[in-house]
Amino acid sequence: MSVRRKVLAGAAVVAAASAAVALPGAAQAAQPQQAAAAKSPLVLTLGRIQSGPLMPGGRAKVFDFSVTNTSGKAVPFITELGGGAHGALGIDGSDVKLNVTPVHAPATTVEFGGEDGGLLGFLYPKHGQVNGPFTVPAHATYTWKVSLAATKAWPVNDDRLDFGFNVGTDNSRQWASRELNLKVGTARTGGPIVQSLTGGSVVAPGKPLVLRYTLTNRTGAAVTEKLQPWVMEQLTAPGQLDATLAYDLWQNGRWVPVGTDGAGLPVLPAHWANGATVSYTFRVRVAHWDAGAPASQKVIVSAAYDPFVASADRIVTVTH
Repeated sequence: MSVRRKVLAGAAVVAAASAAVALPGAAQAAQPQQAAAAKSPLVLTLGRIQSGPLMPGGRAKVFDFSVTNTSGKAVPFITELGGGAHGALGIDGSDVKLNVTPVHAPATTVEFGGEDGGLLGFLYPKHGQVNGPFTVPAHATYTWKVSLAATKAWPVNDDRLDFGFNVGTDNSRQWASRELNLKVGTARTGGPIVQSLTGGSVVAPGKPLVLRYTLTNRTGAAVTEKLQPWVMEQLTAPGQLDATLAYDLWQNGRWVPVGTDGAGLPVLPAHWANGATVSYTFRVRVAHWDAGAPASQKVIVSAAYDPFVASADRIVTVTH
């Protein structure tokens, strides 16, 4: 299971004005101001959705998804859908099952799966260009039947599915959007994995910096999957780090090299209990300093259990 950045927010079905719902990896997410500048001629509606939570491995929510052209001329449009889970762990295409069937719309191809740790999908005409547009006639409506279910693979640590729909004019400048906020399961979960990174703030050749990365499970349930923590660094300002930093883990009474930028820490085993804490002590070394480099540079050293969630960060001065 891949994990993701958090992508949607909302309670119940909410209109997102003329700005698009941000979806993992979707091009429209980079254009919110431009999207909000003009009102879309398209109106997106979702039909009535059954009450009650989605149950992992249980019944799907089934509802209509409609796009209405309010203008006096035909409008080409592209269709995106997707989202993510509320909670500390991630979901991908194995955790959510989606079916989309045309009711009053052209034959449709559905692409759907994991993207940047979340969910991303596209609808496009079956015999048309991949990810290409539909064209809805003037004052007409296209309707699809959507079936959305949580599979048995859904992580109990997450308590909600946030799922969005975007339709945009073919020039991608005008968007109509809707969001769903669906409770999943009945467990009182959805809490975070709390992370901290403590220690010093200066590293220099021959003077390593010791840091301690601590994780506490506050999700509300045991974490049943393995987690792979890692460490990385980036400059606090644009540019290039003129040094190579190396990382060593304190393990069994000695320092064990684990690599450079992006180094992995030991895997956190599955079935990590709710409320339990795990810590890693590691040191940062200056393994190489480029000739002619500035006297010091500031970097952000980060530790995380997944690249698409918030990390524990520390600003470090690299000097010589």
